[in-house]
Amino acid sequence: MLTQVDPATGQVSGTASAPPDSSTPADIGTVTATGSGGLGAPPQPGTAAFVAPSRAPLDASQPTSIVGQHFIDHSIVPTQNYDSIIKFSPSVQNIEPVGAGLQQNFLETIRSFNYRQFNTTFDGLVLPGTISSFAPQTEAYFMAHDIGSVRVDRGPGTASTIGYATFGGTVDIQSKQPLDSFTVNPFSTVGSYNTVLTGVELDSGARPELNGARGYLDLQALDSDGYLTGTSTTRRNAFSKIEIPVGDNTLITIVGMDNTSFNHTPIGATLAQIGRLGANYGLSQDPTSQAFKGYNADHYSADFEYVRIKSNLGDGWGIENTPYTASYYHRNIVGLDPNGTTPNLTGRYFVNGDATTLTDAVPGRAAHSDFRDWGNVLRVTKDTAYGQARAGLWFDNDAAGAYRTNILLSQNDVAYTKTATGSAADYDYHTTLRTYQPYFEFALQPVPGLVITPGLKYTSTTRYLDAAINQTTKVPAKFSETYAALQPAIDARYAFAKGLVGYAQVAKGFLAPPLGVLQTTQPQSLSPQQTWNYQIGGTWQKDRFTVSGDLYYIDFSNRIASQTIAGTTFYSNGGGAIYQGIELEGTYRMIRGLSLYGNATLNDAHYKHSTTTLANAPNRTAALGPILDLNNFSASLLGKYIGKQYGIDQPTNTYLIKSYMTADFAMGYVLPILNGRKLNFRLNVNNIFDNNSLIGLNQLAADGKTGLYWTDPGRSVFFTLSASL
Repeated sequence: MLTQVDPATGQVSGTASAPPDSSTPADIGTVTATGSGGLGAPPQPGTAAFVAPSRAPLDASQPTSIVGQHFIDHSIVPTQNYDSIIKFSPSVQNIEPVGAGLQQNFLETIRSFNYRQFNTTFDGLVLPGTISSFAPQTEAYFMAHDIGSVRVDRGPGTASTIGYATFGGTVDIQSKQPLDSFTVNPFSTVGSYNTVLTGVELDSGARPELNGARGYLDLQALDSDGYLTGTSTTRRNAFSKIEIPVGDNTLITIVGMDNTSFNHTPIGATLAQIGRLGANYGLSQDPTSQAFKGYNADHYSADFEYVRIKSNLGDGWGIENTPYTASYYHRNIVGLDPNGTTPNLTGRYFVNGDATTLTDAVPGRAAHSDFRDWGNVLRVTKDTAYGQARAGLWFDNDAAGAYRTNILLSQNDVAYTKTATGSAADYDYHTTLRTYQPYFEFALQPVPGLVITPGLKYTSTTRYLDAAINQTTKVPAKFSETYAALQPAIDARYAFAKGLVGYAQVAKGFLAPPLGVLQTTQPQSLSPQQTWNYQIGGTWQKDRFTVSGDLYYIDFSNRIASQTIAGTTFYSNGGGAIYQGIELEGTYRMIRGLSLYGNATLNDAHYKHSTTTLANAPNRTAALGPILDLNNFSASLLGKYIGKQYGIDQPTNTYLIKSYMTADFAMGYVLPILNGRKLNFRLNVNNIFDNNSLIGLNQLAADGKTGLYWTDPGRSVFFTLSASL
């Protein structure tokens, strides 16, 4: 039998297993459930770690924070998405100008890496991004009620950490576990902006006649007007999870999700508009304006499914295989330059091939972008006398298409051109992204308490583009480019004593260029983005406190900078950059039921040989607040501070966003009723001090100068009632 050291105790015990990782399901040598349980030993009620809004686990070999189900159930507005759940974690910036989970996240960063530069995974599977980037649309997938925990790895992980952009970290969403007993859970949230969320979850409980199989179905409906004027959200979501034991050594997990959303979507407002019309100005009620609510709308439809088979084969062998698929269908119309500087059309244009004289006609665009993604993750482990060997392969194929055409919004969306022979289309193309990522690593245990894990991953990403009308060039194009790299990684984790763990890590990161690189006359003009990540840190955990800290240094080569002007994103090679900083996080239980949480980070991200800081890179973040958790009553008041940053970094820093702070209050009570049933009452007040600061630059207007900004949503109040019957 292979011995290992429990990271929480430092004691030698049992058969070795894979240390839980954001993208490596826990211990496939021993059959375990997929979901929020795969995070090592959960903290016990009454401890500081249990109530912490964010905590570092003892199994981590890199800077990591976990937001557990207790905090999600007691402090998060049920309308929120996974990006909202992690907003109090170290080095995280989250921007939701419409309100708590009421539309997509318009800007999220971790250590100044934007959402295109870190992974988002669900139960260890990579969530596919939109056509133009690797980032998923947050509102298109999972809702808070189906999330058991979210793990934020602020680093590249080991070689077995799969994904496009591991160097920026991984946000791993873990699904909630099915309950062991039959339960009906109706719930509803009502509150600000005419927000109404209703839903019901049906749990089968463990079925003895099916060898303990269990599962649940969760149905939700969300409607809201949103904080910004002219905006709205209509969302319908269904989620199901089933676990089926097969014998004593195999577990089959089946997950399915379907989501549809319809939004009137804002694009930011100028400083003049915010000053004249208020911080909550988003879209107008004027049908002669490109910013008219009826002219700016998005419809999303998405699904996500997987089947995971996890088996203990005996003699130290474990295997896990997970085929999956996902889709994303997006239809939208938008003004040509909403809230910007472009005037309406007056003069001679062509409609349906006929010359037409227009007078103050409202120009806009209609677009669609669709993809179907499918892939497979295979993982194999083998316990040996020296440690655990791990090998695997991630394969992913993402086939997509996109089209955008110029239309007259004020004339029933008819297409128009400027010349008799011109095309109304901006672009029309199909593209495929195909990724192969095999890996091998070995978790070596040379002495009690020490685990050293060297590994090697190979990533090969190929982009295919077949464009009838290529974006930017407006002519046909057909390209394919392959980007590949070997990615070595090594980390060491040592248990100094019970509850005291230190770690160090060195790893290489890689990210293929975005699709926009192929949509030029020189498709090979930008090289892949690569990094070397260096990190050191540790965690100390007792019943009364949990504290962690780390130092990081990241050398970034070929950083691809981007700038969005009137809805079109342009890319350039920004050159090399350095990311470095210090992160601290902790929770202290002061007296029974009352704890204090806090974190603080200093983050520096700048171009090499320059004092220019990177865009959307706050120079510091912090969070602080008390948490009360006593019997059936809970409450928290948590503040989040974001330091100053700039909206644009090329060629110099411009569009300053000053530092700001916001605070959220939550209070809840669980009322026991007959036979273990209960009612749960909750009050959430977000942005309790009603701060309306500028919080981000969304894009520039068509003139390339006028900034369109986001403001912090004003104070909002939400009431939630749920029952377990």
